[in-house]
Amino acid sequence: MATEFLMQSNLAANSYNDLMTDADTGESQVRFITRPSRVTMAVVASAVGITLEIQSGGRTVVPRSTLEAGGTTGVFPNLSDKAFSFMAAGGEKLRVALTEIAGVATVDVMATIDVTAIA
Repeated sequence: MATEFLMQSNLAANSYNDLMTDADTGESQVRFITRPSRVTMAVVASAVGITLEIQSGGRTVVPRSTLEAGGTTGVFPNLSDKAFSFMAAGGEKLRVALTEIAGVATVDVMATIDVTAIA
């Protein structure tokens, strides 16, 4: 089981980012799924104006939708609260697309991601 805490601070106004490659800590180590796994992910923003889309391999797991605001910068969401959970095949690559749509450059995004192999 691998759990990562990712944060992207101060998204530029009207920008597109992939949380798995652009996080403040660098590229995520759980970006590449090596074995069939259950992926559980909770993502929150510190303010409104962010859309989220999650893809695994060629599949859209979570279609583009508005990301919930109200998170505190630096406080990572709990996986038991409002998390997405999906199966990913070995060899798939995760993409968490964040788009800032409010024209404000002060939004932070925090995510907790857990990847648990099932086979």
